[in-house]
Amino acid sequence: MKSWQQIAKITRLHSLIASVLPFCLGLLFALFQYQTVNAVNSVIFFLITCLMQIIVNLFDTYKDYKNALKYHLTQEEDGIFSKVKNATEARNLKLAIYGLTLVGALLALWLVLRTSPVILLLGLTGAAIGYLYSGGPHPIQNGPLGDVASGIIMGYIISLAAVLINIQPRQFSWSIAGKMILVAGIAVCAITNISLANNLCDYDEDVKFHRFTSVSYLGKEGTLRFYAINYVIGYLCTFISICLGWLPWSTILVLLTIPLVIKNTRRFWQVQSKQKTFVLTIRNDIAITFAVVLSTIIYALFQV
Repeated sequence: MKSWQQIAKITRLHSLIASVLPFCLGLLFALFQYQTVNAVNSVIFFLITCLMQIIVNLFDTYKDYKNALKYHLTQEEDGIFSKVKNATEARNLKLAIYGLTLVGALLALWLVLRTSPVILLLGLTGAAIGYLYSGGPHPIQNGPLGDVASGIIMGYIISLAAVLINIQPRQFSWSIAGKMILVAGIAVCAITNISLANNLCDYDEDVKFHRFTSVSYLGKEGTLRFYAINYVIGYLCTFISICLGWLPWSTILVLLTIPLVIKNTRRFWQVQSKQKTFVLTIRNDIAITFAVVLSTIIYALFQV
């Protein structure tokens, strides 16, 4: 049996934080604008988002193993063999993907039955984009749009769905979708930056696998500029959302994370390393997520 450390490495459990931020933003918006939260729907949906993230991560690991075999890479040339050592483990990984996908599909069906067909449409859209992101002959993540796509898939779609599952179908409107562009802006930008940081750190390895991400097109310096600008855009989206009355004033706590994010961004700008500095981007996301969670709790308790 694999250790918990090995399971965490294969599934990239640390990346689940990227699901928490947009989920909490959607929850906060629903609570502030409609004074309602459906606890059962929220728990089901949160489990689905976590499962989707794990499935995508497992699929990426499986594909990396297959690519390593395709290009005849050795343990010294690629670290994938520390995650998947042989064909038996690869087959078990594939079975795990099928099993988790089935569980996720059943949970999604349950959620649709509890809500409305709109959730089904949104879910199918997210699933299709998610597959195209990491599957098929030309995965989106292997191209220049992969980073932005990951931000939109997880940041915007999860936030929007988190709102819709908590309100009545008669309250659905296109205005919600429009407002969530700004409300979820910081989630979209923060998640995009996780992908950008990952691709910056893995640039040399990606070239070996013939993956030409945004780094190949923008260059490392251009990608780092994009990375820094993303945070500025995200914070502006939050500030504007507060001023427009789409988020409660307690959300101002998110802006208090700016000094930490600036500090970590400067350090990452100097060195892009999976072992040394990639964690700084994760810490930025954790800090922003914690601020949003705290904002939600404060609003729920004190209605500010």
